[in-house]
Amino acid sequence: MEILEALQAVRDVFVNYPKRYEEIREGIKRCELEIEDLEHLMEFANLNASQGYQMYKAMKEVRNRRRELKNELELLEISKRINNVGKPNEKILNQAIGDMRKVMKQQNDRCYSMRIRHDLQELIK
Repeated sequence: MEILEALQAVRDVFVNYPKRYEEIREGIKRCELEIEDLEHLMEFANLNASQGYQMYKAMKEVRNRRRELKNELELLEISKRINNVGKPNEKILNQAIGDMRKVMKQQNDRCYSMRIRHDLQELIK
């Protein structure tokens, strides 16, 4: 069964991941357009407290969805490099594995640093 699982993994890298890469890019674009819609709503609409909170929740949800997609895209970009090589050798595969581990650690440790509103930094975990 190990051989079957290995072949399925190869299929994922060379067939399914490139498709997923494009799906993720489209998903990020949709999220960005949704964020833009919500920002315009906040800019032009007069919302009461309840509606404002609903907009906050909607914005948080779409931004979290976008972050998840961007994280996945970052990993798929490493896989995409393997596809661009042609026939990858052991060195290229080991490099990709190392890069993937590094990116996963960076994603796990990621924290946003305020650019302007430093007074709000303490609110971010």
